[in-house]
Amino acid sequence: MTARGYAPRKHFRDFLLKTISSFFIFTLLALPASGQSSPPPGTAQQPPASPATPPAFEAATIKPVKNPDPNRMYDRREGRRFFTHNTTLSDLILMAYHLDRQQIASAPVWATTEEYDVDAVADSDAQLADQKEEMLQQLLAERFQLKFHWEQRQVSAYVLVVAKSGPKLNPASTTNGQQGASCEHLGMCTFRSDSLQHFSRWLSFVVLDRPVQDKTGLTGNFDFTLRWTPDESQFSGMGIRAPQPTGDTNAPPDLVTAIQEQLGLKLEPVKTLTDVLVIDHIERPSEN
Repeated sequence: MTARGYAPRKHFRDFLLKTISSFFIFTLLALPASGQSSPPPGTAQQPPASPATPPAFEAATIKPVKNPDPNRMYDRREGRRFFTHNTTLSDLILMAYHLDRQQIASAPVWATTEEYDVDAVADSDAQLADQKEEMLQQLLAERFQLKFHWEQRQVSAYVLVVAKSGPKLNPASTTNGQQGASCEHLGMCTFRSDSLQHFSRWLSFVVLDRPVQDKTGLTGNFDFTLRWTPDESQFSGMGIRAPQPTGDTNAPPDLVTAIQEQLGLKLEPVKTLTDVLVIDHIERPSEN
């Protein structure tokens, strides 16, 4: 299982490889002011500026998947092309707005069960690298007729803090050129040149059923491997069922214990207010 992208079912999605500078940050278009003062006498009035055209894919094909299977989901970039297969509408919203599953409300059932293959082309590979999320937002608005509003809601979450024993992390090696996360199997994942902000985001989106916010205060990138025994609640948001514990006394510990013993960090449960995307209107995608 290789993570070089947004999230796994077999591969983790592209945004999880980026350093997330803050846990809950959303890019919203600024609303116009309700009123503006008149210009001083004698000042030439300028015509109102036209709103910037949002970036969009040059072309995009969306095809329903006849036999949905969440374990087959993957996505990748090739030059100026973006592919994502066996992807639900809910997954596309998560990609486009950097959300966790608890941050989407009022989605119809089909948005989490019906899957699509998306093949989209940007103007250039540079545009795709820099503006993929904005282009996905436009794709959702145009092809799925997505309309929504934001609300602040209280959700269950975790904060990642330094344990009393202190961190047990090695600074990232600058010689191997590797970056990102890879998993040999569920419960054994290696991180190369990774920040704790990204690690928290990875835990939140891939493993756990609630947001995780980095409160360690530790900056920089690290190399580490985490070994634990998943329980049935983990990876479920990705459509993956973790195997039942075998009862082996030599099995790795649970996730919370493993993070504390192996990384010198601690997951603490909290209640937090966060922005939630509330869907007002959504449709199945228009014909290609």
